[in-house]
Amino acid sequence: MIQNEDKEREFSEMITAYGQVIAKVCYFYAEDLDDFNDLRQESLINLWRGFGSFRGSSRLSTWIYRVCLNSCVSFFRKNRRNRDSVSIDKLPDLIAPDEDRAELMREMYALINRLSKSEKALVLLWLDQCSYDEIADVMGLPRNTVASRLRRIKEKLVKYSNE
Repeated sequence: MIQNEDKEREFSEMITAYGQVIAKVCYFYAEDLDDFNDLRQESLINLWRGFGSFRGSSRLSTWIYRVCLNSCVSFFRKNRRNRDSVSIDKLPDLIAPDEDRAELMREMYALINRLSKSEKALVLLWLDQCSYDEIADVMGLPRNTVASRLRRIKEKLVKYSNE
């Protein structure tokens, strides 16, 4: 058993190392700044609760994604049943400061936010350059299903961008 002080230090180091991942997952699911803060807090609580029992059977980043995605989905199941849209302008700017790049990122996020929650999760993992096997592990899907869903999602995003 990890001493409490060691556990807190290791947890703090993990949050420092993976804070952007946690924020990104919450960002994709939040509908406004309050949601973002609630989702981030809920994710951090669930990460803390599960931290001591993380066995290392998967990569730490895979476990963090899974906990954060499950936290976000569970949050909306419990608290808000019929929300579909996200106003990206109401969320904190988590994008790089370069204005041209930031504008392209806002456009991309706006397109992604038109997707369903599970489609958003797949794209989020893919954009973070996770392998199909890693995505399959996080999402609990067969690898071939991940590949075919990502292909369809990419086609959908192209269609949205041409509208």
